[in-house]
Amino acid sequence: MLPTRRPSIAALLAIGLMVLPLSGCSPEAEPPEAPPTVVDSHVIRGDNGMAPTRLSGRVKAAERTALSFEIPGEIRRLPLDVGDGFSAGQPLATLVEDRYRLVADQRRAERREAEAVLREKRQDYRRQASLAEKGYVSDTRLDAARAALDTAESRLARTRAAQALAERDLRLTTLAAPFDGSVSRRRVEPSERVGAGQPVLEVISDREGFEVETSVPETLVGALEEGARHRVILPALGGAGTPATLRHLGTQPRSSNNYPVILALDAPPEGIRSGMTARVALSLAAPDGDAALPVPLTALVHDGEGAAHVLRIGDDRRLERVAVEVVSLDDGLARVHGALAPGERIVARGAEFVSAGQRVALLGEGPERYN
Repeated sequence: MLPTRRPSIAALLAIGLMVLPLSGCSPEAEPPEAPPTVVDSHVIRGDNGMAPTRLSGRVKAAERTALSFEIPGEIRRLPLDVGDGFSAGQPLATLVEDRYRLVADQRRAERREAEAVLREKRQDYRRQASLAEKGYVSDTRLDAARAALDTAESRLARTRAAQALAERDLRLTTLAAPFDGSVSRRRVEPSERVGAGQPVLEVISDREGFEVETSVPETLVGALEEGARHRVILPALGGAGTPATLRHLGTQPRSSNNYPVILALDAPPEGIRSGMTARVALSLAAPDGDAALPVPLTALVHDGEGAAHVLRIGDDRRLERVAVEVVSLDDGLARVHGALAPGERIVARGAEFVSAGQRVALLGEGPERYN
């Protein structure tokens, strides 16, 4: 049996050097691509050029006014309370009339005195004129009689006017209803002194129906026209709705550049009251035929300084940033202008957690996946 030869150390090193280059030439394995993020999506639907916008408003009587006395005085009677009805011409409040009655009596006495003086001066003038024709008195004396007669006539005219004013003031101690209606507010109480023109009662009319007052932002003013018909919903009456005609569109803004709008209710539902809250559904025609498209409020990503964008989902499921202009907000929806079209799909919520260029998967499509 021949002895076994063991390899030398030099031979083993040579073999190892030959193996190292071969192992270094093997390609590295690329890391697997991250799974796409699952997002909730929304398909944009068209509005046929009309955008119903809901606003909050308040019901008011179409004819309402604050009543006041034309003269100052102390309130004697104020028999009606808030909510009480009345008829046209019915006394609503009275002042203490003693002083005005005394003044009226004084003016009547002054008129009677002026009438007596006028009769005396008229007789004196006739007598002087007769004597002047016969040459018994001078022209100077006749002129003096004529002047005295003119003065007496002027005095009578003045006292008649003063009497008419005094009697008018006496009548004005009673505040009469200008129309059929009801009391909406009492501004004073009996025994209280009031000045001329100071509001005493606020009243509403039953003859002109009701209207709703609301306000719209400046971006929607151009889409409204007087005479256009919209819809008003009254939550206090179980959500009863009624058509309404736009009667007035303000030309001066209120706070925050909101313009006042008044709509007349065409068919007020039974039980309506002034002061009720209302929801106004305005049908706004999009300007220049460019319809604003509805998107979920949660789809908007605000860029600051009023700018916003949404993320459109392409056919390859990659996201694309689309700048939009918000036209109105309504019940969880925003109506926007931008490079969007009905039928396109956008990220409905969580858009701030994904970015343009990122590949996504749609919630509810394919196998269930958790991020």
